[in-house]
Amino acid sequence: MLEIKPLDLDDLDGYVALRVATQPVDDPTAPVPDRERIARGLRNPRVEHGEVIHRIAVRNGVVVAAASVALLPAENSRIAAGEVEVHPDHRRQGIGTEVLEALLTELRGRGRETFENLWVTRGSAGERWAVARGFTVGAHRLWQKLTIADVDPAVWDVPAPDGYRVQQWINATPEHLLASVAATRQSIVDAPAEGIVSVSPAWTPEQVRAKESLARQAGVEQRIVTAVHGGEVVALTELSLYPSNVTSAWQEDTVVAPAHRGRGLGRLVKAHMLRWLLADRPALEFIETQTNGDNVHMIRVNHRLGFVDAREMVTVSRPC
Repeated sequence: MLEIKPLDLDDLDGYVALRVATQPVDDPTAPVPDRERIARGLRNPRVEHGEVIHRIAVRNGVVVAAASVALLPAENSRIAAGEVEVHPDHRRQGIGTEVLEALLTELRGRGRETFENLWVTRGSAGERWAVARGFTVGAHRLWQKLTIADVDPAVWDVPAPDGYRVQQWINATPEHLLASVAATRQSIVDAPAEGIVSVSPAWTPEQVRAKESLARQAGVEQRIVTAVHGGEVVALTELSLYPSNVTSAWQEDTVVAPAHRGRGLGRLVKAHMLRWLLADRPALEFIETQTNGDNVHMIRVNHRLGFVDAREMVTVSRPC
C-alpha cells in the first residue's frame, strides 16, 4: 500500500536517499546533492515561490516518490509549480500517477487551477509521462552553466560604452534609482516567454521593495549590477546567493530598456557581475541560469561569457 503524506524530519533520510538516486538519472549534468544541502534547501526555498509544500510517498517503509510544489503568489495565485519524482527502482508501477492524482486533489482544494512544471528534460521519459497524463508541452528552455575554473576571466573584461557607467549593490536599491529600476525590470515583458503559464509581476517601486524584503527574510543575498545613463538605470542583471548552497549561484533576470538595446549592455552587466563574484566569493564553483529557448540573443551572450548548454528543458502544464 502506498502512503502519501507531508514530508517531516523523521522522513528526511528517506527523502535524501530518493533525491540522491534520482539526480544522476534525471539530470546527470548536475552534482549529486548531499544531505546537508538538501536540508538547507528545504529550509530556504526560493523567495519568489511563496509557500512550498512537500509530499512523499512511502511503501513498506521506503520513500519511493516525492512532490515539491510552490503555491505561487500574487499574479500567479491560481497556479502551482513543481514536480513529481519517483525513485528509479520504483518507476513504471503507477506510483507517479497516484502521487499526481493526490496532489491535484490537494491543489484544487487550495484554490489552484493549473499545475506547471518548468524543469522537464526535453525528449525524456518524464516528458512522455507528463503528456500521457494530460499535460501540454509549452516553452523550450535552456539550462546553462558556467564553471568558473574553466573560463578565462579576461572574457569578463567588458568596458562600458560612452555615456554609461556601472553601479552595483546588494539587496537594497538606492532610493534615487528605485523608479528607473522598476521601469527597466518591467521591460522583461518583451523577452520571449511563449508557452509559460506563470507570468512575471507588474514591476513597480513597491514590488521591487517587496522582493528585497522577502530576500532579506530568507537570508538570500541579492546582487544587482546596473548600467546607468543620465542618472537612470537602463539595464540590470540580478544574481541570488542562497544560504543552502555555498558553491554555486543562480543568475536571475537580465533586462535592458528598449531604447538602450544593441549597445552590449546585457553583456556588460553580466560580465561585471562575474568579476564582482570572482573577487569576493572564491568558494564559488558554478553559476547557473536558464533562458527561454527562443531568446537567441541572451543565449549567445551567455556563451560569450563562458556558459555552456547543460540541459534542454520544456515546460508542461495541465488543469488541476
